[in-house]
Parts: sequence; structure tokens; C-alpha cells
Amino acid sequence: MPPVLTLDDVSIEYRTREAPVRAVRNASLSIERGEIMALVGESGSGKTTLGLAVLRILPRNARQTSGTIRYERRDVGEMDRAELQRIRGDQISMIFQDPIAGLNPIIPVGQQVEEVITSHREVGKRDAREQALEALNAMQLADPVRISKSFPGELSGGMCQRIMIAIATALDPQVLIADEPTASLDVTVQAQILYELQRLREERGTAILLITHDMGVVAQVAERVAIIYAGRLMEVDDIVPLYQQPKHPYTWALLDTLPRLDRRRARLRQIPGGLPDLTDEELGEHCAYMARCPKALTVCRTEPEPELVEVVGGRIGQRVACYNPVESV
Repeated sequence: MPPVLTLDDVSIEYRTREAPVRAVRNASLSIERGEIMALVGESGSGKTTLGLAVLRILPRNARQTSGTIRYERRDVGEMDRAELQRIRGDQISMIFQDPIAGLNPIIPVGQQVEEVITSHREVGKRDAREQALEALNAMQLADPVRISKSFPGELSGGMCQRIMIAIATALDPQVLIADEPTASLDVTVQAQILYELQRLREERGTAILLITHDMGVVAQVAERVAIIYAGRLMEVDDIVPLYQQPKHPYTWALLDTLPRLDRRRARLRQIPGGLPDLTDEELGEHCAYMARCPKALTVCRTEPEPELVEVVGGRIGQRVACYNPVESV
């Protein structure tokens, strides 16, 4: 069975007065049905941009400069407006990063769930209301009838996030893009949201692209992980082997910043330096991670960025973009 979502050599840039910002560069990725794939990287690495591109809802100053995005073998870039409207919110949905900003503050939340249903299904108002209550109840919200009549400002951040998930999943989409769904939530609420994502995958077979910078969150729910840095995919692997023996030095550095019970540290480690300038005309002429990498070689400085390729002797689907991958940790 083919992947439900495939990205092939996708590049995206933002037009600015100074120079174009190359936010995503030659990204290739596939997501299987019923799989949770995590897309991990620092802020500004291109994670959200890639998620927005799947639904073709990029900002006006952004454009896809190369590559194709296919949903069930159909090229999203070739879909007309009517077809895009049919799949958005129905077959492919997105949970946006800020649940408060993602909800209309002057419309009761129940009505906002109903609008998604009536925009894609020919149902009466009463049926839409019942389906909306079912979607809210599925998120294990106490007293969904009362909550449906509430405005976003009357609810907590965790409740608003659950409502965003209810809106995104009311019509049982094939693909769910979850953009930092646990950001700004306390640990208890984070665990509840992650449980809901796992339940959606198990009960409905939803494929989930989990966009996050939190490797701790990834360890709890994801099956595969794609590491992105400065718009480039650096490593793709199954969750357990990636945590046990990462190949790319950037992946290793991300994991090394996590708190561990078997180590005593006064402070958590940080990755020195910062992301490169994505407007630099020389971007791509050498490894983007080179300046921060403790394993950089001469080839990393003199040759173009390495391609994301299968690891020699590795597992099927294990890929890394590095001239000097980590052999052991």
C-alpha cells in the first residue's frame, strides 16, 4: 500500500525586501497510513512551513519553488481551489500551534466545530450539533454541552487545545498535521493531549505528522522521526534506534540536551551557536551544520551539503545527510 502522504524534493522560500529566505530545501519524506511521524528541529528550521505547504496555506510571501506533495498519489500542487477545499479539514486537517489564536473569540466553540462539519457534509443543523457534541465528547471534555456554548476566552489552554483537535478530527481525516500541540501546556495536560493523538491513530487509523522541537514528546508517541535543520532533513529513522544510536551529529546534540536520571548536571547542555543565515547565497555550498559540529571534516567545508541517503548497512528507511556520521554514542 502506498504512503498516504509523500513529499518529494520540496523547497520553499519567503520573499523579503533584502533577499529570499530559503526556509525548506529539497525535503523528501513519506508518511504511512496509521503512522505517527515526528518532524523535529529548532525554531526557524522550517517545520511549520513544511506543514503549511501540505495544505497549500502558506503566507502570501511564500512560494514552493520545487518538488511535489502528493496525497494518496494526487499532486496537491495541481489541485484547483474546489478540490483543495474538499480535502482541507476533511481528508487532511491541521492543529495549529496556538489554540487560543486558532479559535474565533466571538463564536461559541461548539458552533465552530459545527461549521467544519456543515462545510463538508450535507447535514441538518440538529445532526451537525450532535456530531459536534460527539467530537467534543471524544476528546474527553467534561460536560461537552456546556463547553459547546462557551467562548474560547472562557476556557483553559488545555481545553482549547482539545477543541482544536476536535475540530481537526471531527470528520475522521486520513492525515492530521499537529503543529506543536503541547506547547505552553503543563506536563499533565501535555500527557493528555499526547494520549488523544495516540488514540486517534489506534482507533481511526489517522496518519499524524507531529511537528515539535521537544525530543521528550517525540519519545512518547512517534514511530519514526525526521530531523530537520536549516530547512534540510538531516536524519530519518525509526524512533528506538534513533534514540539509541543517532547517526547525525545534530541529532546526537539534540538528544544530549535532554535531562537524564543517570547524569548529574548543574545545568542542561545547550547546542552552541545558532542557525545559519537562510538568505545567504552560499547556503548549500557546504554543510549548514558545519559551524556547530564537533565532527566536521575538511570535506564538510569544501563540498556541497551531503544528500539524505540510505545508511550503508543500515535498516530500510534509515537515512542520514552527513559526511562523517556518528558511529556510536
